[in-house]
Amino acid sequence: MAVTPLRNQLSRRGFLLGTAGAGALAALTACGYQDDKAAGGGGTWTFTDDRGRKLEGERPTRIVAQVTAAAALWDFGVRPIGVFGPSKLPDGKPDPQVGAVDLNTVTSLGNVWGEFNYDKYVSLNPQLLISVMYLPDELWYVPKEQAPQIDKVAPSVGLQLKEIAMPDGIAKFAALAKALGADVDAPAVTQAKAAYERANAEFAAAAKKASGLKVLAVSAAKDALWAIYPPALPITNHLTKQGLHLVVPENPDSTGFYEQLSWENAGRYPADVILYDNRFGALTPNDLTGNPTWSQLPAVKAGRLIGWNSETPFSYQRYTELLTTLTTGLTRFAGA
Repeated sequence: MAVTPLRNQLSRRGFLLGTAGAGALAALTACGYQDDKAAGGGGTWTFTDDRGRKLEGERPTRIVAQVTAAAALWDFGVRPIGVFGPSKLPDGKPDPQVGAVDLNTVTSLGNVWGEFNYDKYVSLNPQLLISVMYLPDELWYVPKEQAPQIDKVAPSVGLQLKEIAMPDGIAKFAALAKALGADVDAPAVTQAKAAYERANAEFAAAAKKASGLKVLAVSAAKDALWAIYPPALPITNHLTKQGLHLVVPENPDSTGFYEQLSWENAGRYPADVILYDNRFGALTPNDLTGNPTWSQLPAVKAGRLIGWNSETPFSYQRYTELLTTLTTGLTRFAGA
């Protein structure tokens, strides 16, 4: 794939997919937010990331971010000048992971796994690099072999996503955006939050109605089916807490994100509904029509399939879209 899927990216070491309120306040504290300055450029900031790195001094404005981080910050009002990671599909259209980021106003440092244009990065005179983390202290899409060199150019922020619930992920980005000077109480944000809360409540109601259905989250590849371990990923973690009956694989790999199943064993976990990874590069139901094992799975035979994106950006807008899609599917299948 032009934009290597998370499932394949981490399979080089082992796959790795590869409600704001009281919880949000706790996440803000955990992120180390301490800045009470007015929003806007200039001023100073203090922020501690999930590696324990404390950043302080002049508030950065020249920001480069991994695409899903950039998309989350964009929805909170922060405008990075550069991005890295999957931002464009082969046909030139924006990758869904880039959210509302205006690709005409940012510089791309790389669109595929392992690609990070160091010289272009330096030329941007960055003041801060931001990325998410799925493995301890590893910035997503920052090549390991380049990491020490990249780290010398500008300070960085890493936000850990493993084993947290999706609302806490949103809260982390809200905290970071606020520290960077964004007005996270602006009308656009509060309206988006209200829409998200409605979508979240509607999903919980749909999950309750579909409580009798077993749901399996997967990512499909030519040589394997990856059954997702729900507690590990923010979205599946949250869906479970909202009442969705997600199947829990018995033998997750050493990263704790999935269990790899050969296609011969793809039916190991029977499910009434399948959530399939619809990121570019993962195999979709259309790609799998000739796979006899896939075709015989009960959920496939019943047409109970819902696409999902495990790297949905952490903003109210993006998760409203995903929750709405899931609610629509569950409501239809629960009544079938």
